[in-house]
Amino acid sequence: MKITPHNLIYHELIGLNVRVAQSTNPSQEGITGLVVGETKNTLVIETGRGEKQIQKMHNTFHFNIEDQVVSVAGSLLVAQPENRIKKKGKRYKLNYCGVSR
Repeated sequence: MKITPHNLIYHELIGLNVRVAQSTNPSQEGITGLVVGETKNTLVIETGRGEKQIQKMHNTFHFNIEDQVVSVAGSLLVAQPENRIKKKGKRYKLNYCGVSR
């Protein structure tokens, strides 16, 4: 199944471009790069200055999908990746931040 803005939280995040849009840690806001790893509670982002491990909870992430920027509350991503991908049921409304790059 193709990854779209509507099913983003049910897919593998590794390989996606991401930006930390909001964070409870101001020094993490604006971190951008490629997701290279993921645990239950963190995303590992490869930046120009090396890898940064960012907590999912209490952060908002902007993912670039299909020429759109999709804003996702990190709390929706908190789960082991293999379990999050298997989740079915409740659909979450995602916020579309833009239509073009």
